Amino acid sequence: MAAHAARMPSDTARSFAVAAPSRGTLLWWLWAPLLLLISIDPLIQLVAGRPPVNSTFDSWGPVVFVPLVALVLSLLYRRRSIRVDSEQLDITSTLYRKQVPLSAMLLDRARIVRFEEYPEFRPALKSNGYQLPGFRSGHFRMQDGSKGFCLITDDTRVLVLPLRDGSSVLVSPEKPRVLLDELRRLAERGKAA
Repeated sequence: MAAHAARMPSDTARSFAVAAPSRGTLLWWLWAPLLLLISIDPLIQLVAGRPPVNSTFDSWGPVVFVPLVALVLSLLYRRRSIRVDSEQLDITSTLYRKQVPLSAMLLDRARIVRFEEYPEFRPALKSNGYQLPGFRSGHFRMQDGSKGFCLITDDTRVLVLPLRDGSSVLVSPEKPRVLLDELRRLAERGKAA
């Protein structure tokens, strides 16, 4: 019980707003292909003069379950938060959560970037994540092959936080400078204590 209590954020945790997703991340990138997928077979059946759906699972199953999967993915898309307490950064994004101790961050090397100007910071390959155009959540490989955890909703304001283990954390807070300043302030206060 004591170990569990030690991992919970303190009462002084502060939340930082995540930047609103850009227009390119509208959920129609998810819904349009899925709706097209489930409509193909019924349309083929109609053209062939047969009923579009019959009593077999392979006929009606996709019409029911594919929209349910899309609904779950849509709800997960909206699940994102950035919180900081005196000891760690806590990022929640879709199916993923990452807690990073302040002591693990190389805050002197942290940067606020726009991928348009600094493409070398853009995640290269999704290894275990959720991705739509302009939106990345979860674990990615970076351009240099290192690991990165991402909550990126806006490619024009990304806070890149290098970690001591060679990986990095990339987040899109509404105000990246405010978050970085708070992390630096808390890290300095932790060193002084």
